Amino acid sequence: MTTPQLLKKTQKCHSFTQSGFTLIELMIVVAVIGILAAIAIPQYQIYIGKTQATRVISELGQLRLTVEECIQTGRTVIGLGTHKCDPRASGSNLIIGGSQVGVVLPNNMGVAQLSNPLILTTSITATVSTQVNPRLAGKKIKWLRSSTGSWSCSSNIEALYLPNSCAYDASL
Repeated sequence: MTTPQLLKKTQKCHSFTQSGFTLIELMIVVAVIGILAAIAIPQYQIYIGKTQATRVISELGQLRLTVEECIQTGRTVIGLGTHKCDPRASGSNLIIGGSQVGVVLPNNMGVAQLSNPLILTTSITATVSTQVNPRLAGKKIKWLRSSTGSWSCSSNIEALYLPNSCAYDASL
């Protein structure tokens, strides 16, 4: 066999196509995923916090109608008896607080607290449980009725997590 023939035969034996990813390509993909995660995870936590804060504010806000009805009909003492106001507060896993009417609540459930007796400037207050975003746990949300019948929401939850309908108040 001549040298050119031997060279062709050797090349045929060793010719193959390479497939797969190089280490550099894999490192670039991992770096891009890391950067995306570094941006996305904090944004997701903020989103969850906003959702939880809005849910508690909404649950408290639903009690305003009952409070208005009780004030208008002269039932100002909270309770289940005749001529008493039953706020019909639903238990929530995002709120800490016992029932003001003596109803036994399931474990890890709480209800908002109303000022008792109800007055023209009554308030509905909730303390946020620990089953939420850690930045919300233990914070307070308050709906306050003015003597003219309008309601305002305030909270010591960071403004970043509050909807526009609720104002930040560090004094709560």
